[in-house]
Amino acid sequence: MKKLSGIFNIVIFLLLLIGCQERNEPTRDAPLDNFFANTELNYGEYVVIFEDVVARAHAMGLEDKSLEKWVIRALGDEKLSNKRDLTQDEALKIAKENLAENQAWITVADEKYDVKVSEEELDQWISEGPDQSEIPQQKAFADALELSLVELNHEFDRELYKQTLLWEKLMPVLEKKYETEDQEALLDKFMKQVDKEASSK
Repeated sequence: MKKLSGIFNIVIFLLLLIGCQERNEPTRDAPLDNFFANTELNYGEYVVIFEDVVARAHAMGLEDKSLEKWVIRALGDEKLSNKRDLTQDEALKIAKENLAENQAWITVADEKYDVKVSEEELDQWISEGPDQSEIPQQKAFADALELSLVELNHEFDRELYKQTLLWEKLMPVLEKKYETEDQEALLDKFMKQVDKEASSK
């Protein structure tokens, strides 16, 4: 399987975070190479990084605001993970790939496994999970975007939470279909289907 994108790591981190919060356990086992898991910086340092990332994305003048969100994530993910700035071409390429992967994820979950998430279900899930958390990096990201945390969760990052909730609902379906609880194996099977769907677009 190809290396998972930073965006997927965000999704897994969010899932782990919410699960650990519900059990009052620390999140030390969450992936460290993703948008919200870097713990080396303080709130102010994150704000500076995110404000620069958002400004660079806005300067690209993209008319497609959905794509612009993925550009912001691509720029931020690379800045936090590898401490370097992507070029505009690199950011656009990654953003388009991640957008296609996100859409393919939802399509495969729905069409192949009949797993879907309603808007009402998603709003409730976000309200009961992410809206209850206080992550300094996430607050800095919201501030850089001039959004409240609720706006960030329910609007800007909505499709990431949809992926996270879909994965939560997919796991028992995949375990039954493939007769294994090996999450790595199940993820490998699912991502191959997602990659195939994404590349067909």
